Amino acid sequence: MTESLRAALGADRDPEFAMLLPEGWARLDASDESRDLLLARLRERLMAAHRPDLWAAARASVERAFAGLRRSGGVAVMMQLEREGDAPFVPASVTAAIETGPDGATLDDLVAGLIARGATPLGEDRRFIRLETREVRTEEAVRIGVTTVRYLTPVPGSGRRRALLLTAVLPHEPDTPEDDPLLAATRFAIDAHVATLRWLPPGSSTSDTAGAGRA
Repeated sequence: MTESLRAALGADRDPEFAMLLPEGWARLDASDESRDLLLARLRERLMAAHRPDLWAAARASVERAFAGLRRSGGVAVMMQLEREGDAPFVPASVTAAIETGPDGATLDDLVAGLIARGATPLGEDRRFIRLETREVRTEEAVRIGVTTVRYLTPVPGSGRRRALLLTAVLPHEPDTPEDDPLLAATRFAIDAHVATLRWLPPGSSTSDTAGAGRA
């Protein structure tokens, strides 16, 4: 099969993926329109929750995520847009991007580097390796803590030359303990939903992945 025929048939395209999302979350593309929608809804929710102190951090996190997605040919952004009743609003986001091996090489060196930094399998789901880090940043003169969780899984049929990287960013106050109930529950929920990821057959659509509890 010639390269042009392979491309016409979609043989060189990465398969689409789907995953269940937490309640109130939506999956959006990496467009400016999606970014502006997220920022507007995020500001509204934080103000309603009387947490203006988190706005600068959350805005910077979203803008950085979208800029990074565009640079890396990102696939999607997933974030909470709605909340039910008195459920807390969590200014966390998950971005999806494709990692490619240099010059057609495998990503084995990248995986080895992540493992050397402490990455481990995602529970019993050995499709993923998971790396969690924590840092304190200053965003617009406000110090914030940021917990980042990265999940890497190979793209089927790529010979380990391409992988899907999901990056969860959880901003919080600098002194928030690692076992803080809301932070721990958010990490657990994102882990659980990442584990639902499945690859779709060619030609499948992800247009119905935006609703909570839908893949």
